[in-house]
Amino acid sequence: MYLPQVFLPAGCLGLIGSHASAEDDFTASFRLRGGFDSNPQFSSGQGSGSAFVAADTALAAGTKADGYTLGVAAEAGTVHYAQPLLTPSRGGKVILRGSIGDDDLKLDSTSTIVDTSTYNLRSTDLIQSVRAEARYKSIKLFATAEGGRSSLNQTNAIFQDFLPDPQQYLRGTLIPGISLVSGKSELGASVNLSVRHYLQEFDVFGYRRNNERVQPFLFAKYRGDAVTAFVSVSRLYGTWHDPDFTNVDRTLFDASLTWRAAPFRIDLTAWRRAGETTFPISPMTIDTAYSAKVSWTAEPKVTLAASVGYAASDYLDSPFHARTLTCGVGASRDVDDDLTLGIDVAYAKGSLISGDDVNALVVTSSITKRFSARPPEKKHAGV
Repeated sequence: MYLPQVFLPAGCLGLIGSHASAEDDFTASFRLRGGFDSNPQFSSGQGSGSAFVAADTALAAGTKADGYTLGVAAEAGTVHYAQPLLTPSRGGKVILRGSIGDDDLKLDSTSTIVDTSTYNLRSTDLIQSVRAEARYKSIKLFATAEGGRSSLNQTNAIFQDFLPDPQQYLRGTLIPGISLVSGKSELGASVNLSVRHYLQEFDVFGYRRNNERVQPFLFAKYRGDAVTAFVSVSRLYGTWHDPDFTNVDRTLFDASLTWRAAPFRIDLTAWRRAGETTFPISPMTIDTAYSAKVSWTAEPKVTLAASVGYAASDYLDSPFHARTLTCGVGASRDVDDDLTLGIDVAYAKGSLISGDDVNALVVTSSITKRFSARPPEKKHAGV
């Protein structure tokens, strides 16, 4: 069973959110996990659960020179269960990024490949985006153009199995915006203009899923030594080509707060987003999540953590929904500078789209190895 990332040690997954900024930097991690999951597919009637083994790896590398930067970040993970009838889970993500220019005028290019396969989801995304950014004193102007191709296949409460063929669609997006930068703060507005075109005019159920969306945003950022915060509020207006789908008019949000005061760290997140779905009678899902995590460095090499999370998915144009409440505790110990041992216990309780109430207990132990390398500095001529 996949639990929210709030329960996963940050060693591997945290790398994907960053890229090396110094010249020719490289960092990576590899984690082995093992344990017991009382309900691997988080569904009713799963019996006594199963032991599992898992591996996660991540890397980030980059180079920076005058006027340009190049970087790559990647992560991959897989979970295998002792019970042979349980479907293994796997997932991977690769991000290639390059930029030219400086703080006054910059052009970024980002290529992303994401692939996921679990007991209830098979998806692939290929995304290319280009962002131009110009700054004059405290005013920043930016525009992002993005294109992508996606493939999506899910199980559902009606057919209890994957579709015979995945739904495939093309996506085009344009995001112009403006912001005001003052010290460590930024306040801005943007608008997301996007269109989705499915390769098949009608899906397997006979619905047209092509749609256009307009989503204006207001956002604010703050990055300080002890506090990092972000908040955005948007209104999603979506128009679907099929008359059986109701057009969407929803308020969405995204917020995060990190507070660091040694030896404690607190991470809070809350968001409501629009999600894609293959569910036959719904144009999309509205997904909401709240999470909180507290970590305490009890001594230099020992860290204790506790977390709680709530997630909800509402399938529009239908009475179906899913709810999950999770909580967990964990501890990790650094054996040396690049090796960490960990143990985590998580409990999840929820209501499925089918209406069944389920729960799961996951106990995991792990060992994480970190790698870091930087080429030796060049010697001066004559030395």
